Amino acid sequence: MIENSLFMNRSVSPPQYTHLLSVIVLRLLIVPFVGWGGMLSEILASFLFFYMTILIIQSYRLPRSLFMLFVAISSIGFVLDMILTLGWVPMTVPPTLIVQVIYSLSFGSAAWLILQRLLQTSRVTMDTVKGGICVYLLLGYTWSLLYGIVYTLDPNAFSSALVTEEGSYLNMLYFSFITLTTLGFGDIVPVNEVASVLTILEALVGQIYPAVFMALLVSTYLAHRHLSET
Repeated sequence: MIENSLFMNRSVSPPQYTHLLSVIVLRLLIVPFVGWGGMLSEILASFLFFYMTILIIQSYRLPRSLFMLFVAISSIGFVLDMILTLGWVPMTVPPTLIVQVIYSLSFGSAAWLILQRLLQTSRVTMDTVKGGICVYLLLGYTWSLLYGIVYTLDPNAFSSALVTEEGSYLNMLYFSFITLTTLGFGDIVPVNEVASVLTILEALVGQIYPAVFMALLVSTYLAHRHLSET
């Protein structure tokens, strides 16, 4: 009877971050091929972005009213994104900014909430590691959207275009992740002050977060091992 109840608990409480991590990585992998696959690949990329926000909202465990509010806001962002992707309206500043702000807030708040949960964990599991990776990747996505907001308001904010004429956002993600990982190749550099400050902040986070996360894993693992031995 006890074994059956444990099995049922496992079946209804799968790891939190496996699905989210899979979608984040898949979205990252298909970005280089968006321009090659035509409209269908652009729609898929937009859908995966929206699906990421839904997975994130589900992980919040909010009251129903707040959950529906967050879903409604994310849906507005997705609909605007699809309208722009399909070319039904010109890619002007207001709708582009709305999409970027909605997604950046979603991903940024998700990274913060997941990190809070990881800091409160009492045992290191594979799901803990996956959650930490989700946070790191979400930080890269969040900053790419922040760079996109700056670029939308000032196309000369960077030394190279972050959005190509074909509508590819690969440069935006590329610049964000080489900054987060502190590679800094120098092929794209910030020009205006806002872009420069964002770049500095992302580089600092890219240095601090892995060290803090690794310290969390080690300290939690040692604490749990000590308790189990006593």
